[in-house]
Amino acid sequence: MPHHTTFLALVAAGALLSPAAAPAGQGRATPATVKDVMTSMTIPASDRVFEAASEPPKTDDTWAVLRKAVETLAASGRLLTRAELARDKTTWMEMARALVTEADKALKVVQAKNGDALAQAGDDLYMTCENCHARYLESTAPADPPR
Repeated sequence: MPHHTTFLALVAAGALLSPAAAPAGQGRATPATVKDVMTSMTIPASDRVFEAASEPPKTDDTWAVLRKAVETLAASGRLLTRAELARDKTTWMEMARALVTEADKALKVVQAKNGDALAQAGDDLYMTCENCHARYLESTAPADPPR
């Protein structure tokens, strides 16, 4: 086997065996920071939902992939309600719960395979994300190191 093929096979095997590659709830380490939750769960899942809102799935397989994405969004919202990740005990928690609520609504749309309602569900999720980002996005950036 050529060296580059061996290297790619090892990288692929490592990715498959890595705890980070496992779906949420299947041996995967819980993301430790808001940034971890956002980059590993919320952003990839929401991107998939937003894409599907403009171009609904056409096959059972793509609906199943979308269902997993919506479930991941709800799971990320639940993680964001953990006390150690919360920025405050009121508005942050309300906004994280709103993500779960909107993801649960979107899940019903996806389970019904309702392409017409998917656009509205995507819009509702987008506004939920934007409302939170407008308030908290700057505060999630790492602080400058002390001088």
